[in-house]
Amino acid sequence: MADSSAAYYLLACYSPEEGDHAQYSYEPDDEERSWIIGQPFDAPPPVPVPVSVEPGEEGLVPELTDVPLPLMSRRLAACLSAAGVANIDFYPARVTEQASGRSHEELLAFNLIGLVAAADLSRSTFSAPDGPLLSVDFDGLAIDPRKVGAADMFRLAESVNGIVVSRRVRQAILDAGITTLEFILPEEWVG
Repeated sequence: MADSSAAYYLLACYSPEEGDHAQYSYEPDDEERSWIIGQPFDAPPPVPVPVSVEPGEEGLVPELTDVPLPLMSRRLAACLSAAGVANIDFYPARVTEQASGRSHEELLAFNLIGLVAAADLSRSTFSAPDGPLLSVDFDGLAIDPRKVGAADMFRLAESVNGIVVSRRVRQAILDAGITTLEFILPEEWVG
């Protein structure tokens, strides 16, 4: 388990022992819309956001996923809202299994607003073939708390696949009884 005294954690959701998570497909309504660059949308997507599960890709519903678009459970969304995380826009999603035609609306698509360039690159292990923002490959991250400011949850500007939460948000998630997420110490994060 992650050190509970750390100031920040990277959020992850791995498949549990009892089975794999479903694998989702998504056809964007707007090719210019990016769900992971931390910017608010000019216009909201049509709702419910249509998400598909191709035949053979069925599985468990994850608490959180970022592929092919960011999705989280309604209970996690409620927990984050109750914890005061206000920089997330939520959109109802409808997940449809193509093989059976069954659908559910257990997940919300989300846009986490705000990129924070919080990495202390002098203390991190990384490669950055495309420069120091958006797609840095980390093999260990050091976060500079002075760069974070008051943010409790954000995407890491240097590597937008990294979702960072504060100790306070981590504790709120644990206090809500949500045990399906992993809280990775920055120095142990590979992403």
